[in-house]
Amino acid sequence: MTLLQKRKIRLLVKRIIRNDKQKKLYILNTHWLKIKKQKLRRRKRTFIKLWKLKRLNTLRRYQLAS
Repeated sequence: MTLLQKRKIRLLVKRIIRNDKQKKLYILNTHWLKIKKQKLRRRKRTFIKLWKLKRLNTLRRYQLAS
């Protein structure tokens, strides 16, 4: 096999792999809205937990002070 043939085969393989990767990414990204909403829900939950903890700490601090 000549160098030119090897190069053509290499390019062909690279193109096939790239196309597969693009298809895979496209399939993964079809549910981007669901993923985004899920992330927002999770973020909201953690913010609420943090807020509750902060509120409890301030209430405890005021109870200890008085």
